[in-house]
Amino acid sequence: MMRAPFRFSRNAVAEELSFPSPGTRHLAFDPVAFADGAPSQALRGQFPQLQFSSLGGAWTSGSLKGADVLLVAVDGASPVDVDGLCINLRESGRADQVVICLTNADLATTRRLIREGAADVLPAPVSEPALAATLERIVGRLETAAPLPAATGQVVSFLKAGGGVGSTALAVQVAAILADNGRGPRVCVVDLDVQFGSAAMYLDVQDSITIGQVLSTHGELSEMGFASALRPHASGARILGAPAEFVPLDALTPNVVDALVSALKRDFDIILLDLPTAWTAWTYRALRQSTRIVLVSQLTVPHAHLIRRQLNLIETQRLEDIPITLVCNRCGGDNPTGVSLRSVAGAVGRPFDVTVPDERKLMNEAINQGVALSTLRRGSKLEKALVQLGELIAPKAATAKPNRGN
Repeated sequence: MMRAPFRFSRNAVAEELSFPSPGTRHLAFDPVAFADGAPSQALRGQFPQLQFSSLGGAWTSGSLKGADVLLVAVDGASPVDVDGLCINLRESGRADQVVICLTNADLATTRRLIREGAADVLPAPVSEPALAATLERIVGRLETAAPLPAATGQVVSFLKAGGGVGSTALAVQVAAILADNGRGPRVCVVDLDVQFGSAAMYLDVQDSITIGQVLSTHGELSEMGFASALRPHASGARILGAPAEFVPLDALTPNVVDALVSALKRDFDIILLDLPTAWTAWTYRALRQSTRIVLVSQLTVPHAHLIRRQLNLIETQRLEDIPITLVCNRCGGDNPTGVSLRSVAGAVGRPFDVTVPDERKLMNEAINQGVALSTLRRGSKLEKALVQLGELIAPKAATAKPNRGN
């Protein structure tokens, strides 16, 4: 049960994220989408606010090339073309302004493109009445959208090399350190491990608002005022918890993540995203919007292979431009695995940036009591390692902790 009513502050802004200026809109289309190679005069007349022009071929990059709406065609029988289109949708950041005309359509491909955030998927050749209904929805949203306040917060994604590495515990304790009992920056941990997340439990704020409740608000997500809605922990950190009930991974979408991150960046200086081990279209979107990725692992041979695999995937998904902080958790002690940091670093191809000592008893005590480490013992090696991680995540916040009131 929640101790306080569940309320969000709302502003007169659009229900979804979109920032075009009012006036004439530009729709660029792939001629293959239409039976006659171009939209009819009737369709053009139905949307006088749209300027139709040909893409001149296939959509080959994530850029919308100045267009407000794209109508692109793809062959569902070509895995390479579908994969390329999915990458373009992710990189565009505006997948909800892309309509896809699908030849050789099948249910699996259609569902995949919708999960990637496409505004609609229509069979080829496109039916103009069906396209008109979709365009009406997109154009209506563009015309009613108002510019949102500046979103300047830093987004740091905690990515697990594998299950059970202690990533969530590190994320919430780093948040507590950075928040510094309300004297530091505004910090929020967002538990996006929607099936097995436990961040709220680790800081004993289980009555906090959850992702499940956020999803139930549907189109109002971008209007939410999280700073006032999320109750602060004693450390000053806030937690947006995982759903109370088990939900499928595809309950989130790239568009939802875009709106969620944008709203959080307006309300907080630092947003720590605790991601699931699974890669999905929406986890990609979360990573793409990150200013840093923290990859957490342990000192074992299997985890060395998992680190390498995650780093390879980051590269193949064109995320290598985002700084990566590599963390080895639960190091030292008796080291029962017999594996050295040097050997793992050699296998991975880079050293660890932070090594967190194996003070499991202290960490478990903090988790069980729902408190920051400093509440139990100041100056521990564990806390010092997490301070180091905090300095890498947010060096300005670590050196200058302004007073902020919420």
